[in-house]
Amino acid sequence: MIKKSKRSQHETAGFVLIVLIVSIIEVIFLSIALAKDNKSLPSPEISHLLEATMYSTTDCAINYIPQYRDVQDLIKECYKDMKGDYRDCLGERDVCQVLEDNLKELIEESLDVGEKSRNKAYKLDIYFTYGDEIYPNEEIMSLNKGAFINCSSIIGGGHSIAAGSFGFGSIETELTVCKGN
Repeated sequence: MIKKSKRSQHETAGFVLIVLIVSIIEVIFLSIALAKDNKSLPSPEISHLLEATMYSTTDCAINYIPQYRDVQDLIKECYKDMKGDYRDCLGERDVCQVLEDNLKELIEESLDVGEKSRNKAYKLDIYFTYGDEIYPNEEIMSLNKGAFINCSSIIGGGHSIAAGSFGFGSIETELTVCKGN
């Protein structure tokens, strides 16, 4: 009788060991699968770059000189422009075009993007969102340079701008960067 008891204990221990090994393998495969879906890793450096960019003064004055607007204000003005409240920078320059030019210059100088550089590509998305699934996001601007091919890692960051006079919602900026070897 003792022999049967030890034999069943060995079979039970073996079964538990097999279940444990299979569970560990499933967890490993699941973590690999989820890691592939979430390619963009949050980066404090990218978030800080966006933050600094938002408060950079541009060469656009809307009402009078020397009231030059910062990038964050130009994003709001560009969104107003899309909604029909047309305002130009002094000198009759389009607010959205001045914003695009300033953003490209600031980001490309800060990131040094190119094939021979560590940063292979970037994508900047600026959009208005109500923060729910009922209303779609309204694209304000999208900028990119380079191609997201053969990235060793993809990092990103974001910055929110309070909507203020636009009602409920916010303006979101998201910057994603392709890092190479």
